Amino acid sequence: MTHTQSKERSLLEKFNFKLGDASDEYIRRRNLQMVRFMSAAAVTIFASRFAYKSTITRQYVPTLFQGNHAPPLSYNFTTDAAVAVGTGTLLCGSVSAMMIFGTCWILDVSTFKEFGWRMKSMMGGYEKEKELAKQPMDEESAYIQDSLNDLLEGKYDDVDFDAPEPPASLK
Repeated sequence: MTHTQSKERSLLEKFNFKLGDASDEYIRRRNLQMVRFMSAAAVTIFASRFAYKSTITRQYVPTLFQGNHAPPLSYNFTTDAAVAVGTGTLLCGSVSAMMIFGTCWILDVSTFKEFGWRMKSMMGGYEKEKELAKQPMDEESAYIQDSLNDLLEGKYDDVDFDAPEPPASLK
């Protein structure tokens, strides 16, 4: 740990921030999430400035005696459309990246798997799974589960004539 890092750590501990007790790996992870968000925000600012400038430069401003109902003959609709599509895509991608990285920074998520776990816990998925696991299994489901377990264990070649008969609803 460098001198500035230890100074920062002691300052965080002095003011009783929870981050002062965090591991170095956690602090690095949070810094990386912050850098990703800030980079996406910088690209968004750049893209919006670029879109503004390209819109202003393509604006048709007629001189005093020119008509404003028809663009000049040197105007290229294809180039204008290509620039519009490119600029719109750049803006959409940068804003989306900023939103995604910001959400991941807020939720402390770095991978898709962590995102799945976080969403599952936020939406009450673990409690629902526990409730479902406590419920008794019906006869048909138990038979299907036992059959699948036998297949996974490699017991599909062994024919057991003393095995229980499948439920009537599965025949």
